[in-house]
Order: sequence, then C-alpha cells, then structure tokens
Amino acid sequence: MSRKSHDTASELKRMHEYQRALAAFSRIASEPLPVDRLLQYVTAQVSRVTHIRHVKVMCYRPDHGDLLTVAGVGWKPGIVGNATFPLDSASPPGRAMQTAAPVIIEDFPNETEFRMSTVLRDHGIVSLMNVPVRIDGRTWGVLEVDSEEARTFDEGDVIFLSTFANILGVALLRLETERKAADAEAEHARQKSFSEVVLREFQHRVKNNLQTVVSFLALQRRHADTPDSRSRFASVMDRVHAIALAQDQLSFESGVSNVELGDYLRALCSNIDPRRDRVSIEVETIRGVLLPLDRAVPVGLIVNELVTNSIKYAFDEGGGTIRVTFTTNVEHGEACLAVEDNGRGMGPPREGGLGLQLIDALTNQLDGRVEQEPVAKGTRTCVRFPVPL
Repeated sequence: MSRKSHDTASELKRMHEYQRALAAFSRIASEPLPVDRLLQYVTAQVSRVTHIRHVKVMCYRPDHGDLLTVAGVGWKPGIVGNATFPLDSASPPGRAMQTAAPVIIEDFPNETEFRMSTVLRDHGIVSLMNVPVRIDGRTWGVLEVDSEEARTFDEGDVIFLSTFANILGVALLRLETERKAADAEAEHARQKSFSEVVLREFQHRVKNNLQTVVSFLALQRRHADTPDSRSRFASVMDRVHAIALAQDQLSFESGVSNVELGDYLRALCSNIDPRRDRVSIEVETIRGVLLPLDRAVPVGLIVNELVTNSIKYAFDEGGGTIRVTFTTNVEHGEACLAVEDNGRGMGPPREGGLGLQLIDALTNQLDGRVEQEPVAKGTRTCVRFPVPL
C-alpha cells in the first residue's frame, strides 16, 4: 500500500471513530445521568478517541470569576475539583470563553501570546485545543485536550471536539432545566407546607381568642341583673360560637381559606340549643360546596339567627322540625339558603328585634336579599345571594 493510500485509510478510520463516538454520545446525552458522571464520560471518551491522555472540562464560576476543573482524565491527584484557570485573554481557556470560539496552540513552550499555567507545565503539555461549551446562548465552560507530544489539530479535530462540546451543552441544558423544575416543585411544596403550618397556627390562635371572648361573655352573663340581660349575653355567645365553628371547618386548598358549607352548617345546627327535646333540625346541602371564610361566616350567623328564632317562637308544646337547606341555581349564578319550620308561624316582626336587623345586615354583606316564602304550615325564610358556579 502506498504512503498516500495508507494516510487516506488512516484518515477514514479516524473519521469513522469520531462519528461513532458522536453517535454514542448523542444517545448517552439523552439519558438521566448525574452531571458529574456525564462530564466524566465526556473526558474519557474524548481521550479514548483522540488518543490524547489529558482531557478536562472546566466550568465557568461567575461568583469567583474563574474556570474550575470539574472533570478530567490523565491528571495528577487533586487537579480535578480544585485546579482553576483565569478568564483573561492570555489564558487559553479564558480566550475560548471570551471569544466563544476554539483556541488551538500547537507549540505551547514557544508560544508568546498565551501564558502557560502551572498545571500544564507540571504535566509537560506541548499542544492543546480548547472549545467552548455553550448552553442556551451563553458559554457554560470549556472542553480542553492537552497533549504531551507536539500535535497538529486539523479541521476534523476541531469539528469533532466542537460537536462533542455542543452535544454536551444540550445535555447540560436539559439537566439544568429538569433540576430547576424539580427545585421549583420542591420549593412550591415547601412553601405550601410552610403556609399551611402558618395558617393552621393562625387558625388555632383565632379559635383560642374566640374562646376567650366566649369565656368573658359567660362571666359577664353570671353577673347580669335581669333575665333579659342574661338572654342577650347568651345570644352574643352563640354568635361568637358560630364564628368559632367556621374556623374549625377551614381548609386551605390552593392557598385559599375555604369552608365546606355542609359540614359547617351541620356542626352549627347541632350546637344550637342542644337541650331541645321536641324540636329536630335537618340540614340538607349539595355536596362539596366551598365558600370563602368571609362569606361562610355570614351564612352561619344567618342560620344561627333563623334557627334560634324558630326554636324560641315557632312551636308549641308538641315541637316540630326545622329544615335548613342550601341550593344553587347555575342559570342565575346564585345560592338560596333557606330555613323552614313547620310550626305555628312567626307572626309579625317583634318590635326592637335585633335578630332580624342582624339578618338584614349579614345579607347585605353577601350582596343578597331576604325573602319570606309562603308554606302550608310554619315559616320559610330564604336568603339569596350571588356565588360563582
């Protein structure tokens, strides 16, 4: 075989090895490898294919203003993970960072434009090539091959090493994106957990404060001079208790404080005059209705007033039933809270009735309206107010 034919065969073999290495790396780069294993794979494969013993990857550190050797093969112990290189134009990897282009030095000992680092001098480096590793338009670092023997780097070498660096950049971008997504998800979970802890603590403190108010009112009630005064204190205590029950039903889905209305109204009604013997209270609501706390509390207070009024005034000795219902009308975008009893009827409003005034005020908070609806027996009051459906 002639010298020319031998050279051609060698060149074809070298290009074939380069292509196989790039094809293999393109597959490896898509796998979920840790960054350190990916970088070590790069240096090992580049060294194997180029037959250059010293290969390293350097990562740019903005906070230090240098390049840190993060992976490598062929280097003395302590180099990888510790050796750094400057970013100035006299530093070969620094020049590659500045220009985002390959830097080739074939006779480093006699080179006057660049400064030889102690690391390269201690390893007897004669020829080297740097190519930038770019991620999403920015230079992440530098891939460098360092030969102890004089070597000429041709266009094939430049294309091979640059392509390897480009594939590495794509892989690093994917890993960085996945890491950021995982970090964001973890941070979101941590913030959500922290927020829930804070909200629960706040909920607990509010509940304790309301219990303190009830205790204070109970103390004042014992010192009241007249039955009417004691009754008024009891009414206020019931209203505060209705607010406290709403705190118990709070949930914090999606960072919003909501109250499951069905559970709230059932808990509320079971605590209204629990000593009643002949009057039963039935609660019917559609399932899964959530109302913000600032709307659930007025609803609860309205129910407390209407049910209490029915217990006090609607029945004779035979007792009866009170039905509390909550329904929604999707077409009109509103809810109907109804309290109905089968008693003798409430008759005309009593003079100075604070409860009815309170119901009107609470209904105004809901931007709603109060309606007295006719029934065969007893009284039915419906409070209609807008809700998002």
